[in-house]
Amino acid sequence: MAIRHNVSQAVTGEQLTLSIEEGQGFSEWKDGSRMLVDSDQLSFIYVMESEDDLVYIGLPEPVWGQLNEALVNELPVVLKKAEEDTFFELSSLHAELSYLLENIKDNSNYGDDMLKAVDRSFTVNSK
Repeated sequence: MAIRHNVSQAVTGEQLTLSIEEGQGFSEWKDGSRMLVDSDQLSFIYVMESEDDLVYIGLPEPVWGQLNEALVNELPVVLKKAEEDTFFELSSLHAELSYLLENIKDNSNYGDDMLKAVDRSFTVNSK
């Protein structure tokens, strides 16, 4: 079963830094290079991999504004564990998120709440 950690903080500068509070074995994780959608929780999920399991990084609606800014400005996106210097570049986030945004647009399979939330938060989706 996958382990889930939600992003607790997003800070934009020369890159978008996403922080999680906990993450056992964080330094050993590998980039899973794919994303999922959790319509029920109004969240995108970036997949990381540990030696034994998948690790889901929840990207809840409150950080979508920063994700949009990173997409628009083509900023690198990194994941770090709070209070640590180790980080991972989420190398596939731009491509995966752009693909999902295009799929969600006008697609009722994701639910009305998800469609409205994405429309509110992502200007890249309105092209």
